[in-house]
Amino acid sequence: MHLLKKLIYNALSKLLPLAVYLRFLQWMADSKTIGFFYDIATYCFAKEDIRASRAFFQEYAQEVQQVIALLEDEKSKDTYRSVIEYRRSRKRRCVNPHMQGWKGMYFDSEIIVPSRSEVFIDCGAFAGECALAFERCCVSAGKPASLCVLFEPDPGNMALLQKNLPNFRQAPVVVPTGLWRQAGQCSFLFDYRTSSKIDIAGQGSIAVDSLDHALEQIPGLPPPTYIKMDIEGAEIDVLLGARKTIEAHRPRLAVAIYHSDEHMIKIPQLIHEMCPAYRFYVRHYSCIHVETVLYCICGEFA
Repeated sequence: MHLLKKLIYNALSKLLPLAVYLRFLQWMADSKTIGFFYDIATYCFAKEDIRASRAFFQEYAQEVQQVIALLEDEKSKDTYRSVIEYRRSRKRRCVNPHMQGWKGMYFDSEIIVPSRSEVFIDCGAFAGECALAFERCCVSAGKPASLCVLFEPDPGNMALLQKNLPNFRQAPVVVPTGLWRQAGQCSFLFDYRTSSKIDIAGQGSIAVDSLDHALEQIPGLPPPTYIKMDIEGAEIDVLLGARKTIEAHRPRLAVAIYHSDEHMIKIPQLIHEMCPAYRFYVRHYSCIHVETVLYCICGEFA
């Protein structure tokens, strides 16, 4: 299944213009028809994955309850339970009642209210679409356009991002570096557009840095107010490299927790350990197991 997904994404990323590709991804996320065929394919080719998920969540049932206890509202608790049940069963009826519109992903209006002087950090910027969406949120709320800092290590994605720069109201800071728990080099899988990632099977390597250190290298940058992390499974390592920033400034966080069963538990645990004052919310933005986001808010933003 994973190899098939990579082949499809790679082909589409090369064949489709960016705007069409993004609409395709939105349709994939929202389409119950796609969810139906995905479930059939999972049952046929990924039964071991289902059994592994069942065993994992059975073994860590106590930790699941601990995460649920951290969640701020009943909607988050119900959503979290339903996503875990879907991961254990691949039955779409588990997630369908809790699916949000894909367009609200990372900036859910029930949770995120833009404030003045936003400093938005996108840890995997792709073509800049998420940062542009946040800028539009700020403007719609009557706030000044946000300052955006965009990290994107994939040269192909960087080319798309450069084309998008004139669309920003305020010129963003663009950093062509990957993020990790520390500075160094990491093997990287290129040319999958939204699925480019640090991967031991990568075709080459990229320079990486911790978010703490990378932000310190940007002259005059105010403290971040919002950090988005959807970085294809590298979230825990990047969070560890952002510990000082998170503990010192307590920015709002939007962190993808869907890249593995372990992340559904370990990411909330890690952020709670870093900053117990955070309030946690969970929302889900697709008809299958992907696009589950943990929002973390505290202080003046709560």
